[in-house]
Amino acid sequence: GLHGMANETLVVNSSLDDLPAIAEDYTATWCGNCVEVGNALETVAENLSMEIYAVHRNIYETQDPLGNENVDTRFRDRYDIYAPEYKPPVAGINGKYALRGSNPSGESLESDYAELASQPLNLGEGSVSMAWTPTGERSGTIVWTIEQSTSAVYNVTVWMVEKEAYFPDGTNNQIYYHHIVREIIDVGTVTDAGLSSGSEQITYAEAFDDDDLEVHIMFHEYIERTTEDVTPEPVEENTPFLSMPLTALALIVVALRRKDQ
Repeated sequence: GLHGMANETLVVNSSLDDLPAIAEDYTATWCGNCVEVGNALETVAENLSMEIYAVHRNIYETQDPLGNENVDTRFRDRYDIYAPEYKPPVAGINGKYALRGSNPSGESLESDYAELASQPLNLGEGSVSMAWTPTGERSGTIVWTIEQSTSAVYNVTVWMVEKEAYFPDGTNNQIYYHHIVREIIDVGTVTDAGLSSGSEQITYAEAFDDDDLEVHIMFHEYIERTTEDVTPEPVEENTPFLSMPLTALALIVVALRRKDQ
């Protein structure tokens, strides 16, 4: 895939067909079985086109300093009726499915995640592009375009992602934590087929440590719920698989990185 650093000037593009699957890893530095989930996601990402985003619990959180209230809130908005307790681990795939806990539904967590990540995104034909220019220590200008053959409606956001943070006080003993979503910023909407574009000057949160923030652009597809939608029954903590075919939000991403990396 395409990735890149927030402190670099970037111009990148991709066809819709080449966009990776998205895995949101709802986690915490005190969560022991989150380590198993994170490792399984990493294994899948080594073999499939999939980007991992670690959403650290922040709301009512006293032990994990890596999260952000805005990021946590948006995760809860996406998965509210499927993970009502918001207790890590929860793995969301493409905004359409959620695996709760660390007990596999099939043979292994790896096979569960790989199966979901391999589901077609059905984005139609088209392309996306992004230009990013740093303008200050924690600011930059983003210019984005999307050309699509469908009439999907998207909210366009920038995700600032810290590649790695050092936190030796986590009780799950990981010391280094990866793919941390530090902030999510709205930068536009897409409402029609064909070509859409936008630009925005943004200021973003600092990294937990060091200077290793990446800039990612997300297109969040809004899907109207049908009259047949039914709220799922509450599930026990050890229930591993929660299907989300009626989700109101699907995710696609362009993650920016220099092509030579």
